[in-house]
Amino acid sequence: MLDELGDELSYAFGGCSIISAAGKYRSFEGSILPDQITILFTDTPFRWELDQSIVQEYAASLQTSVRRALPNEEAILISVFPVSHAGYIAAV
Repeated sequence: MLDELGDELSYAFGGCSIISAAGKYRSFEGSILPDQITILFTDTPFRWELDQSIVQEYAASLQTSVRRALPNEEAILISVFPVSHAGYIAAV
């Protein structure tokens, strides 16, 4: 599923970054347990003030697809927010 999501974001927006991390969470019983976390990050060329609803609908459809594919996952977070880029420096 992770590869499919990475491919989907790359196809839709031209690329994505995949970051693996470790974390912890508290179980229902109160134990602190280790947790593997994967973050997929992508930019969109959309203008937030004009295209916010389109991006949010796309994120909601991704969330639905992931929930269906991974019904036993406790948490699947898809977050959408505007980012202001101050400038762009091209690699030479």
